[in-house]
Formats: sequence, structure tokens, C-alpha cells
Amino acid sequence: MSWLSQVIARWLWGHMLWLMRRPWMKDLQRRSTKMFGIKFAAKAQASLVSQNRFARKHGLGILRASIVLFLASIAITFTFFFALYLYDIGALSVPETVRQNR
Repeated sequence: MSWLSQVIARWLWGHMLWLMRRPWMKDLQRRSTKMFGIKFAAKAQASLVSQNRFARKHGLGILRASIVLFLASIAITFTFFFALYLYDIGALSVPETVRQNR
């Protein structure tokens, strides 16, 4: 599951970086810092830069961990429903010959 999560994470990370490099996205980020007014614009810009720095440093790892948890939850859910299916069709019940010997 580790290799699958790595492949999915790298694919998603590449697309996210591509999206963040678009001119309209950069313009949207610049406009978002101006919403706070002139007094806080410099602080908002510094905060945005630090958030981007944190994302570049830790983003792929966080994304990969999230995908591992997602795939693990899918595997657990599939296993649970498969066990319920086996119980429903009688594959997990005790055979009659074993019940009679007790």
C-alpha cells in the first residue's frame, strides 16, 4: 500500500503545484492579502509566504499520510463487508457434522 500511496501522492502533488503556479492563482493569493487592509497587508503577505514555505517542505508527506489513511480505511471497510458477505452466505457458519458431535 505504501508504493500506491506514494504514486497517488506524487501525482496529486504535481497537479497541485501546477495549479498553484497558474497566474490567476497567484493573483488570487495577492488579492487575498489585500482583504485585510493596508495596516495588516504586510503581515498577511508574510503569513502567506510562511504557509507556502511550510507546504513546500511538508506538503507531500502530509498528503501521503492522508492517502495512506484513506486507503487503509477502504481496505478495512472492504474486509468488513467481505466478512459480512461470507457470514450471510453461510461460509462462516459451523458445519452440521461438527454441531452434532458436541
